[in-house]
Amino acid sequence: MEDPLQFYTNHSPMTYLPDKPGISATLQGLPGTVSGIVESVQNTLLHVFWAERYGERLTEERAGQVNIRSAADMLRMAYALKPGSLNEKRPLSERVVGNCRDFTVLSVALMRSVGIPARARCGFGAYFSTPEMKLRYIDHWVAEYWNRSTGRWVMVDAQLDGFQQDALKIDFDPHDVPHDRFITGGAAWRMCREEGADPESFGIFEMSGLGFIRGDMIRDLAALGKTPLLPWDCWGVILDDEVEDLELLDRVADVTGPGTERYDEIAELCDHPRLGVPEVLVSWMGGAEPQRVRLSDVTEKIQ
Repeated sequence: MEDPLQFYTNHSPMTYLPDKPGISATLQGLPGTVSGIVESVQNTLLHVFWAERYGERLTEERAGQVNIRSAADMLRMAYALKPGSLNEKRPLSERVVGNCRDFTVLSVALMRSVGIPARARCGFGAYFSTPEMKLRYIDHWVAEYWNRSTGRWVMVDAQLDGFQQDALKIDFDPHDVPHDRFITGGAAWRMCREEGADPESFGIFEMSGLGFIRGDMIRDLAALGKTPLLPWDCWGVILDDEVEDLELLDRVADVTGPGTERYDEIAELCDHPRLGVPEVLVSWMGGAEPQRVRLSDVTEKIQ
């Protein structure tokens, strides 16, 4: 990457927001600050797993909105539900249903739109579990933006509005998430491979273990390459039945730590035939049978 900060300021097909009706109207008056953007995202999206706790019952069709991949399609859906700016207060019934990945991708798209270098990160949150749960680290996504005043990458959890902060008893600033509270996929891999952490304590629902961590680590690498995919999109080494290529995976973990600035190595690994994102993915989109998805059909063409 010749200019990494410019690389993360420029859009990718997943975050590009074309100047078209249904999108441009939603961006009117978009705040130029990270905190303002996070507030706009929280006003636009409703987390699929938190909906009932907010008092909103979801139909199966509406819950299926979690399969929207691009930020542009999120805004198209938002405009269809309620024409107007993202800043205009939306009732729960007029918000787009998503998950942590969607809060992250939309935040990254909006930050880039106002000139803030930003990228998505995939890993595990240490703030969702309770003592009785087997899992300590829960599958999760956050955004990272470059703070020019401090010269560092700062993690932001756009999902954590006031309601969730109270419910989860959050004791840190969601606009500056500590690296021991959000564990990147690569950091989780190293915790298990080098520090003796239990791989079965990382996952979501009934899914856990080193294979699950491997999947989050490779999705995190793809996100660092500006292709933040759905949590159930799979390719390359993610599809291996056994966890193999340990030397290669250890290298991915080494390069993709929190706040990483190892830009050339990220670019090199993103081009690796076993790691790089292909044009056609295998995706479990809410069904028992996987589907083949062509990325160019579900993302934006940058003009």
